[in-house]
Amino acid sequence: MPDFKQTFQDEVRRLARKELKAFEAKINEQKKTINALQKRVNDLEKKQAAAPASASAAEKKPAVPVSENTGRKVRFSPKSLAKFRKKYSLSQKALAILLGVTPFTVSHWEIGKNRPRTVQIEAFSALTKLGKRKLLALVAEKAPGELPAPKKAAPKKAKAAKKAVEKKAVEKKAVEKKAAEKKAAPVKRGRKKAAKAVKAAPAEVKNA
Repeated sequence: MPDFKQTFQDEVRRLARKELKAFEAKINEQKKTINALQKRVNDLEKKQAAAPASASAAEKKPAVPVSENTGRKVRFSPKSLAKFRKKYSLSQKALAILLGVTPFTVSHWEIGKNRPRTVQIEAFSALTKLGKRKLLALVAEKAPGELPAPKKAAPKKAKAAKKAVEKKAVEKKAVEKKAAEKKAAPVKRGRKKAAKAVKAAPAEVKNA
């Protein structure tokens, strides 16, 4: 006769071992996930630590050549920076590349939150003296992906066409006016002659 107690205990042990193995498998998966996350955090911390150094290094090298500091104070205002950028349709990123800074820095300059260093102000001053052609050539060289989009000529053409139509309409009216005056001239002359004839006629004819 089988020992039910022993059989029951064996079955319980078997099920417990099965559950334990499943639990251990889940723990191992969680450990792998934790290790992967920890590795990612370490990589991000390294990149974050290296970012300020690379940013400061970039800020020391403006793309536009500047003259040596002669001790002369260079003027700068946030409005002049924003006005210059909008005048040539430059993005903050393009201007940042030319001045050797980040777009975030240019944004802070424009709102007056920070002030650029002397070397960056001199670089900006040099940019303003380049002229449009040289400036766009420098952008094409240093930041080709940030070239301003060409302005559409369609509105100008439409405006010119509208003016031409208006001019033709005015000319047409002038021609029609002259033709009408020329046509009415004989009638006016006839009326004037008739009036003169009436004035020159004897009194008897007028009273007849």
